[in-house]
Amino acid sequence: MKVNPKHLRSIEILAKVKSFRVASQILCISQPALSKQIKNFEDAYEIEMFVRDSQGVVLSDTGKLVINEITALNRHIKKTDELISSISQNNLTPLSIGFGKSSNDFLPVFIRDFQKKHSNISISLSDICSQDQEDQLLSGSLDIGFMRKPASQSLGSIRVSSDEFVLAVSKSQYDSDHIDFYLQKYNLLMMSNHSKSQINLNTMSLLKNRTYKITNISADLQTIITLILSNTGVAILPKKSILGIYDAIQLIPFPKETSWDIHMVWNPNRLSRSVELFIEHVKDQISTPASA
Repeated sequence: MKVNPKHLRSIEILAKVKSFRVASQILCISQPALSKQIKNFEDAYEIEMFVRDSQGVVLSDTGKLVINEITALNRHIKKTDELISSISQNNLTPLSIGFGKSSNDFLPVFIRDFQKKHSNISISLSDICSQDQEDQLLSGSLDIGFMRKPASQSLGSIRVSSDEFVLAVSKSQYDSDHIDFYLQKYNLLMMSNHSKSQINLNTMSLLKNRTYKITNISADLQTIITLILSNTGVAILPKKSILGIYDAIQLIPFPKETSWDIHMVWNPNRLSRSVELFIEHVKDQISTPASA
């Protein structure tokens, strides 16, 4: 690679001050050393970056074409250096967090309050089913998951919430609290037939020995909700995925228990300081009474 960060920095400074003497003082190197850096750059690319005039040195026509890119690259190099230094000193790496459709009521609060304390830790979020979260936690591509209790004994977890399955019906179609009334009368809208989807697995379990007709399949929860609101059909969904968001949807509970626990999950073998801080924060949050 021909690019040398030291040469790029020297070119930017020299272009600004237009004097080898002043530039060498700013860079804390001798004028001959600065001249050698510029010459090495020009020789490597077979271009002329500077020309002399009565005032000192100025950018050549070629130099004017590339100086903005050099300046931008210098800024990026400085930013990258600062980021790596910060990570090296504090081990505050970015956090990758996975969540499911039952995390709407608590996860935004966890993240908001965490970032008030640790604004220097960036967070990326991914909507992922529990099985995929577990796979990614084990591989190291995910730092924290909010999901069902993991099957793997090598993952750490604590319970943070719970959810249950309900039948979601448009209020304009709501006539009864009997599940079978709607399953027999309306189309049952389901998520995409993903073999790992716990929603699908539980839906099929709840449909055992019932009469129903599945005619619309969507990979997107928002699409299903739109179809419910347009009276196209009904759907079996996690209660918290729609509770308090859509007033025009009636949620009908199943007569038998359909609830499950939601856990915060992490890989103890892949802990960073950022992960430790987030785990401590959530533990503090769930141990504090809601009225506090």
